[in-house]
Amino acid sequence: PETQVTEIENPSEINDALEQGGTVILPSGVIEVPADSSNAYGSTAIVQANGGSIVGNGAVIKAPEASGTWDSAITTSGGSISDLTVAEGFRGIFVKNNTERVYLNNVTADGTTYTISCDQGGGAGLTATNCTFNGWTSYAATLGDAIFYDCSFGEGNGYAYCRPYAPTQFINCDFEADFTVDPRADIVMENCRLDGVEITSANLDQLVTNVSKVTIK
Repeated sequence: PETQVTEIENPSEINDALEQGGTVILPSGVIEVPADSSNAYGSTAIVQANGGSIVGNGAVIKAPEASGTWDSAITTSGGSISDLTVAEGFRGIFVKNNTERVYLNNVTADGTTYTISCDQGGGAGLTATNCTFNGWTSYAATLGDAIFYDCSFGEGNGYAYCRPYAPTQFINCDFEADFTVDPRADIVMENCRLDGVEITSANLDQLVTNVSKVTIK
């Protein structure tokens, strides 16, 4: 069947369109979205519960009402999110019961406290390509796994930290100086850099708290 494509003009229309599970195209510019939905833990602004695609069109998402510890700008259970910046909301992209894999492409989380977050996952995993995550990136083992291609990690809201509880691959990624990766699951680093310097077994401990969890390729 042909995928339904919906172009959004008013932010209040986003969630109704996403319920259909098709492709939802956001307007460009800064979009302030009310956090009047639930992620089961707190409030959330955008809910992607039935797969499909969110095409950001370069939009900057702000969810100022989603300022509590469990609140999020976007909650997803699977599907793709592309070409947008999440600039406000305590948790940027909250993965919940992900029965489909989550795909992020050209997404920036900068201005949130958590960038990606997952507490109760469905195990289908996450793939991020050409993304920037500034802040605290952490996800439960129930996410399944995570793969980061060509991504950048830096400071946001006073945090420069990644704590993966699910197996994770970092491929051709860049980490700012003073960034910390605190792995609770096995991780792979392939062709990655810390402050522009190639990460090797010799300097791995400048980035990673537990080097025994890391395989360098």
